[in-house]
Amino acid sequence: MKKKITVGIAEDNDIILEMLMEVVQSEEQFELVGEAMTGADAIKLVREKQPDVMLLDLVMPQGGGLDVLAMAREENLQKTSFIAVSALGEERIAQEAIAQGAKYFIVKPFDPNGIIRRIKAVCTEADNPSASDDQVKVEQVITKALHTLGVPAQLNGYQYLREAIAMVVTDPQGVTAITRQIYPVIAQRHNASGPSVERAIRHAIEVSWNRGSMEAINNMFGYTINNQKGKPTNSEYIAMVADHIRMGYSI
Repeated sequence: MKKKITVGIAEDNDIILEMLMEVVQSEEQFELVGEAMTGADAIKLVREKQPDVMLLDLVMPQGGGLDVLAMAREENLQKTSFIAVSALGEERIAQEAIAQGAKYFIVKPFDPNGIIRRIKAVCTEADNPSASDDQVKVEQVITKALHTLGVPAQLNGYQYLREAIAMVVTDPQGVTAITRQIYPVIAQRHNASGPSVERAIRHAIEVSWNRGSMEAINNMFGYTINNQKGKPTNSEYIAMVADHIRMGYSI
């Protein structure tokens, strides 16, 4: 029998807490192991229950979600993967949550099916602990690069970009078959379709290009993008960020 995914919830709003509980309990593969309504109770739940996944509200009394993430890192509570949930869609907060160790950032109101997909995706990653220290460092550099380029962490395309860039860092030739190889792999991981992955990445790039730091963009892309063409294609963006990281350039 396949092991169930244990889930904890930290949410101080009674209505949203009940909704999240219903979502978790509706999925046969999940097991709800505890709820918390304060930051103090959330970190206690993580210590005592060590759930596979913790749905973590970022704004709570007695220590918000960012405090919980920081404490979990300090105490090396690595068994639990965190999914940050917040009504605040500010990029700064999303980026801080990711920087503190959250795997995903979800903005309220949420899609129940999206919550389920995210939990499964997090556990799929955790069940493949083959990443070496070098791979972990690459992921950290990719996260920093996307943050510097102004890609909002709450967008689906943000996570898709992270994964696509990581794949191309490992296999530079993969970008030549992005539609046939990269999009389908990412889509399968997230229970999405290849075209939806492509659109989400495109949207994330457009937001980055329109709202990100031009200094960071010029540092990353230089003169390799034709000014008359405007924004790079998905494959150009992914390939150039991956190449920048692979060559060890500063970000």
